[in-house]
Amino acid sequence: MKTAWVALALVATLALQTTGAPLLAGLGVSVDLVLVLVTLVAIANGPVGGLWVGTVGGLLQDALSGGVIGVGGLAKTVVGYGVGALAVHFNVSWPWHQALVVFLASLVHAAGFVGLYGLLSDERAMTSNSSVLSQAVANAVIGIGVALAARATPQWVMRRRMRRRRLTRRFGG
Repeated sequence: MKTAWVALALVATLALQTTGAPLLAGLGVSVDLVLVLVTLVAIANGPVGGLWVGTVGGLLQDALSGGVIGVGGLAKTVVGYGVGALAVHFNVSWPWHQALVVFLASLVHAAGFVGLYGLLSDERAMTSNSSVLSQAVANAVIGIGVALAARATPQWVMRRRMRRRRLTRRFGG
C-alpha cells in the first residue's frame, strides 16, 4: 500500500513540476519538486526507497523535460540513496531537520547534475551560485511545508473520525 501512495505522489509531483513550476520560474523562483519528494521518501523509507524513487522520478522528469535523458535520474538516484543511508543513522524526524536535509540534498543534486551534464554533453549547464542557492532554499521551504502537512494529516484524520463517531452516537445515525 505504501508503494501505491508513493507512486501516486510521484505522478502528482511530476504533474505539478511540469505545469506549476514553470509559473514559479516566471516569478524568478525555480523549484525541483521531484527532488523534494525523493528526499522526503528517502528520509521516511531509507536508502532503497530513495534509490527507487530517485531513479524512476529522475528518469521520468528527464523524459518530460528534454535534454540528456538519465543525467537527472542518476543525480536523483545518488541523492536519494545517500539521504536514505544518512537518515538511517541520524534522527531527522523533525520538520526543521528535514528542511535542512532537503536544502543540502538540493546542493548536492545541483553539483552532480552540472558535473554529469558537463561530462555527457557538449552544451554546458548554465547555472549560477545564486540560482542554485535560491532553488535550494525554495526546495527547503516546500519540503518543510510538506513535512508539516504529513505530520499533521494523521492527527486531522483521527480527530475527524472521532467527531463522526460522537455525532453518530449522539444522533443515532
